[in-house]
Amino acid sequence: MVGLPSGRVLLVDDEPLIRRSISGYLVEAGYVVRVAVDGLDAIGKLREGLPALIISDLNMPLMSGVEFLNVVRRRFPQIPVILISGAATDEMPEGVAADAYCHKSGFGSEQLLQTMSDLTRKPPLRTAPPQVEIKPVQAIWDRDGNYIIRCEDCLREFSVPSSRSTRRDEKWTICLHCGKVVQFVVAEADPQGPARP
Repeated sequence: MVGLPSGRVLLVDDEPLIRRSISGYLVEAGYVVRVAVDGLDAIGKLREGLPALIISDLNMPLMSGVEFLNVVRRRFPQIPVILISGAATDEMPEGVAADAYCHKSGFGSEQLLQTMSDLTRKPPLRTAPPQVEIKPVQAIWDRDGNYIIRCEDCLREFSVPSSRSTRRDEKWTICLHCGKVVQFVVAEADPQGPARP
């Protein structure tokens, strides 16, 4: 095996045949492969341990490859990423946070292994974000008096029923999208009652 010192790869694709095909080839080549079926599943796998490299599909349900890779770039910029897709290069959305691209129908296993080796032999010049204390996120009110919270892990918003009597207390909830525990605080409400700005 060339290139990946730890040999750990996270493969993210919603198509079972693609997952089986790529992971089978990589395991045969000596890699340790974890698979995820979409971006939200992949975020859960990242909590279990960071891979040396990520291979991700672009179009997936629940959380697309673009959304997932934006989270990866924000939280784990040091991990190289290979994007795999059936879309042509000129059809790629703007700002896709990948280091390399392989077309699903056109790449062979040797090309994928070479790309992986190139990325890990000469990794991107990005560093891990500094470790910071996790602070509660700021929640806002919607018109129905619910908390609107933006998860720091998957960057998606969701609402949680609220109680006006404990508005200023620090609270916690589970993100409805990725399952992360999110601590949040709510600013003192307008005297007229809760309303989203």
